[in-house]
Amino acid sequence: MKKPQSEPFSIEQTCDAYAAEIAAVVEAAFRAEYGSGDGEVAIVAALRADGAVVAEFIALEGGAVVGHAMFSRMTTEPEGYQIVALGPVCACVDRQKSGIGSALICAGLNICRTQGVGAVIVLGDPRYYGRFGFRAALVEGIANAYAGPHLQAIELVPDALAGVRAVAYAPAFSAV
Repeated sequence: MKKPQSEPFSIEQTCDAYAAEIAAVVEAAFRAEYGSGDGEVAIVAALRADGAVVAEFIALEGGAVVGHAMFSRMTTEPEGYQIVALGPVCACVDRQKSGIGSALICAGLNICRTQGVGAVIVLGDPRYYGRFGFRAALVEGIANAYAGPHLQAIELVPDALAGVRAVAYAPAFSAV
């Protein structure tokens, strides 16, 4: 029987020493996809500065950052729900579609689950995030500035979104 090949990268949760590398990866990835990554770099920095980060991960390969994902606090109405936002998440342009983003998201969902987070919300491509269990139907009827088909959630605890009337991203997202 053939032994499965291990991933060429590792996932780390200690990110402070890599802030500049993370910023470069985030900026390049979002610039390649959307024409600019400055806003996403500013969001990452502001979330850190505001203490809104729940979990942050990097993918390292040969000592270099090749991917990044961040999970941050959301506010809810009514208060008291443990809901976080996923984003930004990205991989180096030349390493996209190689499993880095998926590994970062799975690591983050696992940590969120162990921290008692009830649900994670993401704004993104339903085909991509649907692979992890995110569904737009879970947030239908929940007020949010980004409501629509690209706003999706995954419940890490059954019925974690029951009774939620509104969710809001951390202020860093609206400041950009």
